[in-house]
Amino acid sequence: MKKLNIFPFLSEKIAKASIGLIAGISSSILLASPIYAATLGQNLIVNGDAEQGQGDPIGNAVGTDIPFIPGWIPTDSFSVLQYGATGFEFTNPLGNIVAVSGLPDPNSSGPSVRGKNLFYGGANRGSSSGSQLIDLADIASIIDAGQGAYDLSAWLGGYGTDLDNVKFSLNFLNQDGQSLNTAFITSPTPDERNNTTGLLFKSIQGFVPVGAKQINVALDMNYVRGRVNDGYADNLSLVITKVPEPTISGFLLVSSSCLMVWKLRKKRQLLP
Repeated sequence: MKKLNIFPFLSEKIAKASIGLIAGISSSILLASPIYAATLGQNLIVNGDAEQGQGDPIGNAVGTDIPFIPGWIPTDSFSVLQYGATGFEFTNPLGNIVAVSGLPDPNSSGPSVRGKNLFYGGANRGSSSGSQLIDLADIASIIDAGQGAYDLSAWLGGYGTDLDNVKFSLNFLNQDGQSLNTAFITSPTPDERNNTTGLLFKSIQGFVPVGAKQINVALDMNYVRGRVNDGYADNLSLVITKVPEPTISGFLLVSSSCLMVWKLRKKRQLLP
């Protein structure tokens, strides 16, 4: 009887272990190369607001202490910080105690709808990054017709007078993985932030290159100097929309308008 009772128990344990192993393998594959399908008119950045997963409430997490960031492949100390993180103290190589405080909080300049978390360069004094890959197969016909327009935007920022900065970039890749073009926005300088801690809105628009099959998205947190990497980012967005094809009548109208403007400028130049 005891054997009959033990067998189902062992079977359940083995089943749970197998499920855990499969889940672990799946997570490893996802972490190795997360690829996300593109849909017109929707934000293509996965977890672009840093709300998925756990935010660091202190700001001192490094290495394996950094919580998993869904959707992103991180390097170095790229992490997610809670608005209003308490900060911390550490001893520098000279033996002095250094305080890290004044991190972004709910009252710092930034998006009006900001949730609880933002992306953070990290507690190590070094550069870091996060990336993800977007597959354009579902909208390839629109892009190859030259009708794919993109809008890239984010809230980017830094700390006080520190020069640490952020670059949010797109690398458009062809079917062979070769770069066709790039686009990026960068965080404001300390002067643009009035030497205060916070984030400002940045954006850029353009056309997806014909032949693009994937987009490599990268959020680079560039450390310059200071106590930690004070690169901050939130509400990352990439939206691709379909624009109308240019018509002959539209082209003639634009050409006619340009000709009229040119003639008017020439006439003004000839006036005494």
